[in-house]
Amino acid sequence: MAEKKIPHRVCTPVCAPCILGFRLLPPPDGVVIVTLTTDFGTSDGYVAAMKGTMLGIRPDVRMIDVTHAVPPQDIMEAAWVLRQAAWTYPEGTVHLVVVDPGVGTTRRPLAARFRPTGSDREHLFVGPDNGLLSLLTDEPPSRAVVLDRPEFWRTSRASRTFHGRDVFAPVAAHLAGGATLRELGSVTEETSSLRWPLPIADAQGVEGSILHVDRYGNCVTNIQRETVEAHQADRSVKVYAGSTIIRGISETYGHAAVSEPLALFGSSGALEVSVNKGNASQLLSLSRGAPVRLIFETRSERARRFAEAA
Repeated sequence: MAEKKIPHRVCTPVCAPCILGFRLLPPPDGVVIVTLTTDFGTSDGYVAAMKGTMLGIRPDVRMIDVTHAVPPQDIMEAAWVLRQAAWTYPEGTVHLVVVDPGVGTTRRPLAARFRPTGSDREHLFVGPDNGLLSLLTDEPPSRAVVLDRPEFWRTSRASRTFHGRDVFAPVAAHLAGGATLRELGSVTEETSSLRWPLPIADAQGVEGSILHVDRYGNCVTNIQRETVEAHQADRSVKVYAGSTIIRGISETYGHAAVSEPLALFGSSGALEVSVNKGNASQLLSLSRGAPVRLIFETRSERARRFAEAA
């Protein structure tokens, strides 16, 4: 059976951008978007070399930088950043992801088709088979191939240290030009898998951890709004983060006094520990992996606790 080539179209109503109140329009006919996410930085020529390689294959490709500021070799950080951005793009977008601490080893080069959780809008991803791609959605790939066809590479003698230029960028350009996954490599059913740490929720509260610290120092956790709402009922909540105790969950950063800590649900739906006009990570000594705990209390439970303390 011939492999389905994904056309660009207006997205389905279940996609996140539509839920937020706007719709994605398809790019002009024949134009495919390729996003780039790397840990290369911008002081060297690595990103430019990948872009030049793609333009040499597909001069009309539309390239968009997600980020090149991922900390070196930080797979989890790259996955977090790309997961927030990738699914806002039109169906059929090609995402080139090169955070590759295992470059030149036995780790396999991969291209795969994924869709976001709860949607049928498929995107294409190109990068190393190191588990990063598995963190982008809760869904398994609908198809994955090992990139073992050197005729689609920049050169059959690919550099042992720069697969981004010699393997991944050419493959992304060929996908943008209409090549199918089956043409580019051998189908595989086995791909490396990683998982985000999950929160633990019960009647007393929710225990989670910090997954990401953004540029402002906001500490984003793995505790989702729906998890809290499913267990909180009409009780108040206290948030424990490091040595800091925060009473209640705010609606905006400005609901706390300047330089005061707060907790709120951010744009991703996850609980954040923040400081109004300050850097929570620095001021509260919090970093990725730090535990965050929510405790629920009724008014009578609080009164009893205060009475016992007295």
